[in-house]
Order: sequence, then structure tokens, then C-alpha cells
Amino acid sequence: MKKSLIALAVLATTGAAMAQSSVTLYGRLDASVGSLDQGASSDTRMFSGNLTTSRWGVMGTEDLGGGLKANFRLETAIDVTNGASANFTRASWVGLSGGFGGVTMGLRDSAFKDAFDLGNTYNLFDSEFTAGKASTEGASAVNVGNFTSRPTSQIRYDSPKFGGFSGAYSYAFDQTAGTESDIQAFHLRYAGGPLDVALGFQQQNSATAANDRDYTVLSGLYNFGAFRLSAQYQNAETASNLKDNDFAIGVSVPFGAFDLSAGIATSETKANGIKVREGSAFSLGGTYALSKRTRVYAAYLDGDTENAAGTTATERKLYSVGVAHTF
Repeated sequence: MKKSLIALAVLATTGAAMAQSSVTLYGRLDASVGSLDQGASSDTRMFSGNLTTSRWGVMGTEDLGGGLKANFRLETAIDVTNGASANFTRASWVGLSGGFGGVTMGLRDSAFKDAFDLGNTYNLFDSEFTAGKASTEGASAVNVGNFTSRPTSQIRYDSPKFGGFSGAYSYAFDQTAGTESDIQAFHLRYAGGPLDVALGFQQQNSATAANDRDYTVLSGLYNFGAFRLSAQYQNAETASNLKDNDFAIGVSVPFGAFDLSAGIATSETKANGIKVREGSAFSLGGTYALSKRTRVYAAYLDGDTENAAGTTATERKLYSVGVAHTF
């Protein structure tokens, strides 16, 4: 009898411990057929991840008691067209969270990226069709270039919310002796009711001081009910006095299971105050929800950039129809 009681106690304890921990396998699969025209080259093919990046991952949490939790996430992209998957290059981190907020260490989105993505939420659903992805193209010699969205060797702190206000700070260590390639970023955010707005900043140091880059973004969205708007303004500059100014706005209009979206974006680059490049793009598309987890979609993106003489430097025309499934 005593052995039975002990066994039951052990099982009960184990069950309680298991109930306090969870591990979840999740992912998104997105495949479409369409065409990509980049001026010098054009082809019709199958794509992976045009509406949402195809990926799979594992995340988990353990309740440590007293409001403290241990958390982790591993996430990698997958190419649906051939099944190829790289290392966990989208997320690889572990951390602790509680009443103080959350601290993580490893590979994950920088604090700046959260603010940047907010401004593209309704600009073709922050996808490969988002207008800004065509208006800001160009060789690195004539524009500042994209920010590093997922720095490695990063420690990040996310604050708790205070009446709708929150913030985050991230710092990525340089991992090569004798170089200064650290990246630090922060954002301040307010979310309340239909309004969500954020200000973000990211500083990227380089082994060559002239290539040091700073990024500032102001993003926001507003849900009017019948339609939803998102917008962003970004300024990027290098220590060598190369400056980008980018603007984008998008709208999403739901009709039952349908969700239609349109977006526009413009950009301009100046070197020592003289314009050397400008770009513009627009996009249009929509999704139809077959269920809570499965959508079919069709979308189109058209954009280009021009040099100071007004000659087309880059072109990007993309359209495809596809299906996206979340699990």
C-alpha cells in the first residue's frame, strides 16, 4: 500500500511539473507560382515564401515559480520548392521573463526591427510584395543599404507594459578580435485600442569607420474598423555622409474572408547633400481565408530606382498566386 501511495505521489508530482512546462512545434508553409522581372532578367517559376516566409521552429517555456519563466526558441527558414532548410538562422535564443520584463541571449530580431515591421503591417501584409522592398533597391555604393535585422550574439531586454507603453533594447557583440562590429538598437512603443506607434533606432559599427551606419524609423498603424492603415518613415545614414530617406504607407480592407491590400513607397539617397538615387513602388493584392490557418492569395509589385540623371538603375516586378498554411 505504501509503495502504491509513493508511486501515485511521484506520478502526481511529475504531472504537475509537466503541466508547468510546454514545448511547441510550429511553422508556416507558403508556395506560389508567378513571375519575377528584374529588368536584365525575367522568369516564370515557383516561389517559396512570397506572402509569409516559409519556416518551422520549436519554442518552449518552463514555469520556475514566483512569476519567473525560462523561455527558448529555435527557428529556421525552409524552401517549400525543394525542401531545403538551413541552420536556425531566424531564431536561436534562450532567456528569462517575469514581472521585470524579459531578457534573451542569442540570435533574434533586433529591437529596431520590431518598430520597422510595424509600419509595414498593412503594406501588403509585410511580405515580399511590400512596396518598400522595390523602392529602396540599389547597389551599396549608391545607397545606405538594409539594416541587419537579426544580429548574432545578441542580448535583448523587453520591458513590461506600463499603461500601453513599452520598450526594448538589444546589443549584439562583435565576435572577432580587433574589430568593432557591434550593433545596438532600441524602440519605444505605445499600443492602445486601435493605435499602435513606435520609434526605433539602430547603430551598426563597422571595422571601417566610414561604413558605420545609423537607422531611425517612426512607424505606426491604426485600425479604423472598415479599413486599416500602416505607415513608416525611415532615415538611414553612414559616417561618410550618405543618407537615405524612405517613406511607405499601406492599407488593408477586409470583406468577410477576403482581405485586400495596397501599398506605396518612395525613397531618396543623397551623398554630401546631392541626390544620387531615388525610387518608387506600388503593390496590390489580396488573400482569401479558407480557414483560420489556410489562405490563398494573389499579389503584384512594381517598382524601380533611378540614378541622378533619371536613368533606370534597378527594376522589380513580381506577381504570383499561391497558398499559405500555418501550423
